[in-house]
Amino acid sequence: MPTAKPKTKTRTRSTPTSVLWFAGVALLNISNGCDLRSRPALVTVYNSTTKVTVPIPRGWQSETAEQAGFQMQIFTGPSVDVPERPGIRVQVMAGPLPEEKMLDDIASRYTENHTISHEQGYSLHGFAGKSWFFVSNDGAERSQLMLTPVEDKLYGLYVRGETPTVEAYEPAIDAMWEEFAVEEALFFESFEKTDAGLAFKHPRSWLRTASLGETGKAYFVSFRSPPVALESDGSTIHATLEINVNTVSPGTTLERFYLERVEIQGDRYRLLDHETIRDGEGISDLYHVETQLADYLERTVYFVWADKSYIFKFNARREIYHQIELWIDEIISTFGPRPVTKSN
Repeated sequence: MPTAKPKTKTRTRSTPTSVLWFAGVALLNISNGCDLRSRPALVTVYNSTTKVTVPIPRGWQSETAEQAGFQMQIFTGPSVDVPERPGIRVQVMAGPLPEEKMLDDIASRYTENHTISHEQGYSLHGFAGKSWFFVSNDGAERSQLMLTPVEDKLYGLYVRGETPTVEAYEPAIDAMWEEFAVEEALFFESFEKTDAGLAFKHPRSWLRTASLGETGKAYFVSFRSPPVALESDGSTIHATLEINVNTVSPGTTLERFYLERVEIQGDRYRLLDHETIRDGEGISDLYHVETQLADYLERTVYFVWADKSYIFKFNARREIYHQIELWIDEIISTFGPRPVTKSN
């Protein structure tokens, strides 16, 4: 007998003003100290309000703020001289683009009473911005600022700290500048597999790890996120995405395909949430999966288009899944049977 279809419901979820990534990291990372003798391990912090990701060293503290319509996430790290006190501060900003103001005018609020050592251009998803590097008049503090207008928003990254601490964290700061990203589908990387009828977008930081297939019949491709948390031994934790495309018999409906898949799912999958998405075009389930090593949450989305079935499976540790759920939602929103136009 077919497994009874779970009752369809509309998922309700409150959108947090910030994603408390470091609470999640603390669950997995026993030691929060930073050893500045070597490059500190970085985790990718996703903020659901600013829709920005940026790599941040392990153990840093996080708080959020709002000012004049700008959403900010602020990170603080320990001083290299006195680890018990903060020695560096990083501010991630996103908000409405100020009218009729040049970037230099906005930057002057930060550079006032400082000496600018140099300036340089900055590119964020093909949009032109600028970076400033400056020091306090007594040389005790070093700072750098990035401002880039993207569409109708202004994004910024501001680092300020004791000179020795900023110098110690320089490789991490360089990574922040290089990997800062706006996490909206418009700026994702396009992926297409024409003979499988597959097209979607993913963050540029999610790297393809495998692909294989039989022309016209089946196709598999997988991706892995950047590090999103750390184990207590310092090893990195990632989210994964696996996509399976298969040919189905003519007339196969989404509901029929879904019920067949649920019946062979197995007892280790415990259903937590079920919903239809995109006006009935797809079905999305959230499962709790237990293994000997850890507990996972697995988001599985089912589609049937023409003569093919599509299963998109996201897997993440239970401790971190909800912290990146809106990031996953953004990826899911790009799935489609037609090619996706590549953006900037």
